[in-house]
Order: sequence, then structure tokens, then C-alpha cells
Amino acid sequence: MARRTLSAVPERPTVALCAGKDCRKRCEFAKIRDALDAQCDVVELRCVGLCNGPIVVIDPACDKPVVYSKLRSKRQRKLVIAAAAGDTRARRDLSGRRVATKKVVGRVSRQARRQLRTTPRAA
Repeated sequence: MARRTLSAVPERPTVALCAGKDCRKRCEFAKIRDALDAQCDVVELRCVGLCNGPIVVIDPACDKPVVYSKLRSKRQRKLVIAAAAGDTRARRDLSGRRVATKKVVGRVSRQARRQLRTTPRAA
């Protein structure tokens, strides 16, 4: 009898999305959340203090996550999904939206790690 082996399914990337009141009010919030939810595991964060959202955090579990703000167009939504999957070209195209303020990145990093520890992973 031949044995079947299952190929390893790549793990879905995890992204964090600011779900603060100002970001959530924007019409683009639902669009980007739905687009990310189809391709990634989405963790919603409390307000990250930028208030010019939607704001997406890629690699939230690492020490230096990548934080993008003002992601409002359809093209930017596609680039964020590609960047979450590891596409360096997409990350380069989104570099103008990247937030580099150490205070914000540090706060987002701590909040995302805390949220990831308390959120059960879907199996």
C-alpha cells in the first residue's frame, strides 16, 4: 500500500490592524480588514496613537515590526497583502507609508506581542 504524505502548508502570515475608534470609522478599515483576513491571520490592536489609519503592522511578533499608515487605496491593500507574504518589492513600494517613529513602533510591538499571547491561534 502506497503511503501518502501531506505537503506542508505554509503558515499564514500574521498581521496586526489598528482597531482604534478613528481608524475603525474610516470606510477603508472594513475593506482592508476583509482583504487581509482572506490571506492572513489578523489581530486587532487598540489605538496605536497615529490616528491617520487604517494602520497595518506586518511581522507583529518580531522585535521590529513594520508599521504602515494611511493605507487607503485598492493598490495599497494589494501591496500590504504581498508584503505580509514576504514580497520585498511590495515592501519597497510601500516605503512611503512606513512609520519609523521609535516610540510608535515600540508601543505597537509591545501591544502586538501581548495581544498575540492572549489570542488563541486557529488550527
